[in-house]
Order: sequence, then structure tokens, then C-alpha cells
Amino acid sequence: MKSKNGDKVMAKPMVKGASLQARHEAASHESDSISTGRGEVPKGTAALEALLESVSGSKLLICIRGYPDPDNIGSSLALQWLARQYGIDSRIVHFEEISHHENRALVKKLDIELDEWHEGFDCSKFDYYAVTDSQTAELPIKLPGSCQLLAFVDHHKPLGNIQGRFVDIRENSGSTSAIFAEYLVESSHRFEGSSPEITKIATALMHGIRSDTDNFVNATMIDYRASEFLSNFVDKDLLALISRQSIPAKTMDLTQIALQRKDIRGTFMFSGVGFVRDEDRDGIGQCADYLLHREGIETVIVYGVVGNEYIDGSLRTKSHTLDPDKWLKDVFGQDKDGNYYGGGRKDKGGFQIPLGFFASCSDKELLWILIKKTIDELFYDKIGVEGKSSLDGEGA
Repeated sequence: MKSKNGDKVMAKPMVKGASLQARHEAASHESDSISTGRGEVPKGTAALEALLESVSGSKLLICIRGYPDPDNIGSSLALQWLARQYGIDSRIVHFEEISHHENRALVKKLDIELDEWHEGFDCSKFDYYAVTDSQTAELPIKLPGSCQLLAFVDHHKPLGNIQGRFVDIRENSGSTSAIFAEYLVESSHRFEGSSPEITKIATALMHGIRSDTDNFVNATMIDYRASEFLSNFVDKDLLALISRQSIPAKTMDLTQIALQRKDIRGTFMFSGVGFVRDEDRDGIGQCADYLLHREGIETVIVYGVVGNEYIDGSLRTKSHTLDPDKWLKDVFGQDKDGNYYGGGRKDKGGFQIPLGFFASCSDKELLWILIKKTIDELFYDKIGVEGKSSLDGEGA
């Protein structure tokens, strides 16, 4: 590896004699580029740094799509650090509230600077934008036409073609944070030391890997190698504190509702939990995680109406044959613009369907009956069972 002035720079190795990228490529036999529908776009540390150098001095908007979580927060921080090495001024913006208690703790304890988008947020000064840890580069806002997608990095199956100058999608990685850790390992700028910034980024990335791999249950080689490297810089006490955050009372209440309204069909369990506040949205996924522990159940789906705007659901599975991404896309299909309502990865997925005109219905009880009947019948049809949808109690 060489610095810009040609001197050889050695990043701290994770295992003597071989870099993370070298071992990753040897194991996966992947090519050095990925197709985005308009030809081959380079990926990897060298390509990213060459691109960042070519746009030195520009302004970059790093976008977190969906609800901020440890993986996209950690990835965004790492990209911000890399961009700064090339004189690129960047800001990290998110469009949804940081609702999960663990994620709020992460941001607070590490003193992470994130901007929540609002109507007065000025996007006109940014030359480029980047998206990390997302299946699509589509944003909920409209950026100026001059603002181009500079970088897109993810570990999920993409939704459609990604049109960016740098695209790195690795479905064989358990987290996006691990990919960014690889960039830091191989960067021509040393990522090392014990400064507060280095500790903050390393701790956020480690938490992102731990979170997205379900405590390393679904980790792959790149996740383990990345963790080995990051362990030299993380604040282990702070990481443990963030990971041990207590479960909010509202999440416990939501879990109780999910248990009362569970509907079991073979190895599937469905549960509609009714209307959920915006700030409690992450409780839906936590309910699904908990219900999956029931004996004899392989797949759980918990859903509710969040903020009176969306039908929001989470899928968790330990089935060896069910692909959450394909399963949810088959069930809910696409909107008029070709965007899927649902998607996922190896063991989990989610869906979000706007209520649209029906959000104005004043009879919430009647609206919920209609929603639950429609959603449940879609599930029953998909798994090939018959039976009435029940508003509470256990199904047949």
C-alpha cells in the first residue's frame, strides 16, 4: 500500500502476512467490480481512495436511509473519516427519528454528531451524496440535480440498479461496518492511536458488526477479521454499556400484546399489534426477535400501524429454506414506481406500506380490522393455509 507521495505505508495487520481484503477475496473469489446496469463500477479500498482524491475539497452529504441503526451509523462515521483525509467536508444526515433505545445510547455515549433532516435543511451546498447500509440509493427527499451519488456501500441484495461512481455491495458480509473496517485497514492514511475520534469510530463499527450479525451468530470471515482489527481501538467498557441497555417499558407492553394476539400456522407465527407510536416502532422488530424463541416456530412476522402513516412489519426466521427478501417481495410486490414494499437478508426482513388515503379514517378499530384481515390473508395465501384471521387469541 502506498501513500500519495509514494512512500510505502503499512496498516496495522489483523493477522500477520495477510490483509483482510486479500483473505476476503481469496475466500469469496469475487471480482473487483460490480455491475450496476451501466457497466462495471470499481470497488475496494484503492478505488474508493482514488475517487475521494479526485473530488478533494468538495462537500459530501452522507445519508442514512430508514431508521438509524448501529451498522449505518458506524459506516457513516468511517466514511466521514476517510473523506476528511482528502479535504472533503461532510455531514451525516438521517431522515427518521433515532427511536431504538440502544441506538440512542450509542449516539449519546459516543457523542456522535448526526443531523436530522428538516424542511429548512440546506442541501444546495453539497456536491455529492453517499448512502451506506441500504438496499437502494433512493432518498425520501429530492436533492439538487447537480448533487451526484458518489459512493454506495452495502451488504444486502440491492433493489434495482445502483447508479453511483463507487459501488461496493457484498452480500457475503454480515455487516456494512465490516466492509468499512476493511477500508480503514488498507487505507493509505493510518487508522491508529487512542484519540477520542479513533475510539469513537472503532467502537461504533464494532457495535455495528455485533448488532447486524446478531452477536456474531451470522458473522462471516470479513466480520471476524474486521472485529479483530477494531478490537485494538474500541472502548470495551463503553461497548458493553451500550449493549446492556434496558428494554423500554413500551417494548415490553408491545411484546405482551404480540403474545396475546399471536396466530400460529404450522411453523409460522403472525401477530398484529395494532397502532404503534413512531418512537416505539423499533419494538416491532424486538417483539419478532423474542417470539422466534418459541418452540416449534421457525418464522415470525410482527406488524402494526406506525404513526398512523405506515403498516410496518418485521420478519425473523431460523428456517434454512425461507429467503426473507424473496418471500416479502413475493407477498407485497411493488409500488407504481417499481419499488418493493418489503425486503431483507438471510435471517430477517421488513416491510412498510403507506396507508395513504385510509390514514384519514376516523374509525381506527374498523381500519385495523380491514388492515389485519388483508395482511393475514396475504400471508395465508403465501404459505398455502386456510383459516380466518383472528383479532386476538391463538390461531389453529
